[in-house]
Amino acid sequence: MFGIVAITVIMLGFSYYEAKDKFDDNYIDETAYPVQACDYIINNIDLGKAKFYNEYNYGSYMLFRGIPVFIDSRADLYSPEFSGKADDIFMDFINTSGIGTFYQDTFDKYGITHIITYKNSKMNMIIQKTHDAKCKELYSDKYFVIYQYESE
Repeated sequence: MFGIVAITVIMLGFSYYEAKDKFDDNYIDETAYPVQACDYIINNIDLGKAKFYNEYNYGSYMLFRGIPVFIDSRADLYSPEFSGKADDIFMDFINTSGIGTFYQDTFDKYGITHIITYKNSKMNMIIQKTHDAKCKELYSDKYFVIYQYESE
């Protein structure tokens, strides 16, 4: 019995020693998910009044952080058949992100107040190149940018 207890204690100690370096590991890829940008949003933007336009790929991460989203990876929830609404949010997102629809039209249609996008997205390139006065940059890091959108 003493041998079993001793082996168990040794194995637990060895397991802890091997795993302790992993306890503080960052498991979220900050190049794909807006970790720091979401920190900024939570600390600086009134989530009760904000309506975000975000990219499809990281909407689920924003929801995980408690931030309301325009769209996330559950695309079927945003179709008129499922949502019961006349608007097809998923197609509006596809057309807007692909620059088939002017982004301001979509933002005005849905009452968007804030935009979070990849720095290298088409939309961000257009906002930057045109110096769009309706989009005030609030935050920027290596991969993401947040704008406050002022509709007319």
